[in-house]
Amino acid sequence: MSAANPIMEVKNVSKTFDRVVTALDNVSIEVRGNEIVSVVGENGAGKSTLMKILVGVYQPDSGEMYYLGRRVPFPKDPLDALRRGISIVYQERGVIPHLKVYQFLFLGLEEKFTKLGRLQLGKIIGLAKSVFEELGLECDLTSSIYELPPSTQKMVEIARAILSIKLMMVGDGGSEITPIIILDEPTAPLSLEERDELFNYLLNLKKSNSFIFVSHIIPEVMKFSDRIYVLRDGRVVAHHDLSSEKVTEDQLFREIVGRESYYDLWAKYVYGVGEVRERRAILSVRNLAKKGYFENVSFDLHEGECIGLFGPAGCGKSEIAKALYGEISADNGKIIVDGKEAKLKGEPYVRIKMGIGYFSGETGKELFLFWPIKKNLSIVNFEKVTKKPLKIASVISFKAESSLAEKIMKKLRIRAPSVEAECYSLSGGNKQKVSVGKWLEKNPKILVLEDPTIGIDVGAREEIYEVLLEMKRNGTAMILVSDDPKEYTILCDKIISVRNGIVQAVYTNEEFRRLMGL
Repeated sequence: MSAANPIMEVKNVSKTFDRVVTALDNVSIEVRGNEIVSVVGENGAGKSTLMKILVGVYQPDSGEMYYLGRRVPFPKDPLDALRRGISIVYQERGVIPHLKVYQFLFLGLEEKFTKLGRLQLGKIIGLAKSVFEELGLECDLTSSIYELPPSTQKMVEIARAILSIKLMMVGDGGSEITPIIILDEPTAPLSLEERDELFNYLLNLKKSNSFIFVSHIIPEVMKFSDRIYVLRDGRVVAHHDLSSEKVTEDQLFREIVGRESYYDLWAKYVYGVGEVRERRAILSVRNLAKKGYFENVSFDLHEGECIGLFGPAGCGKSEIAKALYGEISADNGKIIVDGKEAKLKGEPYVRIKMGIGYFSGETGKELFLFWPIKKNLSIVNFEKVTKKPLKIASVISFKAESSLAEKIMKKLRIRAPSVEAECYSLSGGNKQKVSVGKWLEKNPKILVLEDPTIGIDVGAREEIYEVLLEMKRNGTAMILVSDDPKEYTILCDKIISVRNGIVQAVYTNEEFRRLMGL
């Protein structure tokens, strides 16, 4: 099969839910041999629906599927898709932590290695070793999954998907088929270094496999894809072959969101560089240290300024941020907030009273997912939704609580049926808007940000940035920790480089952009 000819092709696929919501409208894509083809788009663009059709979770309303040039029916279920050589690795961790690596690798395939009612353990381990050697994966087969770093866990998931295809297709020309592995947001939970490690692994696997890569992260799509399909509102609005086309991140952004790029508005939003010197210091950190994590960290943060803590995973940047918020205790040093010294062992609720908030992109930690939107928004704005009719106890005003939630939902364009909707039912981007919305209303003096836009699409990311920059304009100071260098260039006035828990250098926004080649 020539790499120029498609292994799999779908034409004019449409899918409607409840006869009302059109998820896909005449979508056509193809996958060729030994390539990484990306499918990008905002939440709700139809990416997940299309992937689920390819692996047999959903059946389309209309459309055609071709495999190796022959028209075939769409897979009726994931097992049927495996027999076609198609498998999927989802964003959420799909491993079983307490299984051994070799046990997980052959989970569900045991009947192929059972003789006289006994599992042929030696044969399984021997085959696992040969598979890992073939795939270039270095990993102790007898380790428990939970002992592996996140990037290696994801690699094991991919290895299992490839192995499952090959074993399901034995006797049906399986050795001659190029497996197609769908990767649904595989890098969302990984650090910058772990992402690079995963992609180096994928580039090696591309010699004998093809991948459909679904992602929100434009730079990695641009760097590692051979071709890109852009979905918007259930339709393919663009298709790029990067071997013959020059496509910029800015162009791809516009195609995804259907409007002007955030980066075109740089001068309008990044107003504060150079102005913060005239503002008073709201936070002073002096010789802050935590044994085994960081030491002698000192800096001043001014009103309306954002300082980034930048460095590789494990450098201590996250621990510094958590020490400022009170999630962990520092051993030595001083934290002075608006002229008042904070106790190094202060709890987060004490820091909130002092004016320090904390916003993480991990909504599972930020939100009470089974609470309605209105309660998640009022939880840190208690004083705005309560009254003291008898001056002895606070009573929640449900009217005030709903009114506050409606105001925030309208301002941040949070898509939900009502303020009563439980947060677990929201999309990732809307969950993050609820998280940042509570701090927008709280208006803290200082907001500590840790990966504020992780795992959300570019449109929702832009809206989060707009909110955070508005808070900066209104005087909120910020500390940013992220794995995305571009995020620092958007939000930060200066960036502190941290390595092995020690401050290495301090860069202006412009210096950092030049250093990163952005």
